[in-house]
Amino acid sequence: MNRIKDHICFAACFAGLGYMVLWPITADDLSGQSFGGSLLCRGGSEWLDSLCNFAHPLRLPPGLHALGFMSAVFVAARLLVGAVKRSRRASPSVAAVVRMADEPPPRKPRPPLRQIKPRTQFGLRGIPR
Repeated sequence: MNRIKDHICFAACFAGLGYMVLWPITADDLSGQSFGGSLLCRGGSEWLDSLCNFAHPLRLPPGLHALGFMSAVFVAARLLVGAVKRSRRASPSVAAVVRMADEPPPRKPRPPLRQIKPRTQFGLRGIPR
């Protein structure tokens, strides 16, 4: 079940970030130009006229705009919640002091290992050569 949740969360984040990139291209303002086009085309320069009067290349239906907007809100909320969680964590110095107070006393050191006589033969033992 955790894997399904992770896949759904990834898909929603992917769609939300993708919509954030596509939104300025696909959204229309009240004048019928693409988002921000009315601000750019206000100057009336000749070389911008061809760009400003260009047919809008990409249009999305309202349902996809709604789905993309909800995905973008989900991404923004998830980033905000993550930032709040990170800010509420204890600082490392405080956590280290608390951890030192909870540590058990050190154990006695282990006795040294016995010395083992090195092998004189390899393979099956007890077979004369």
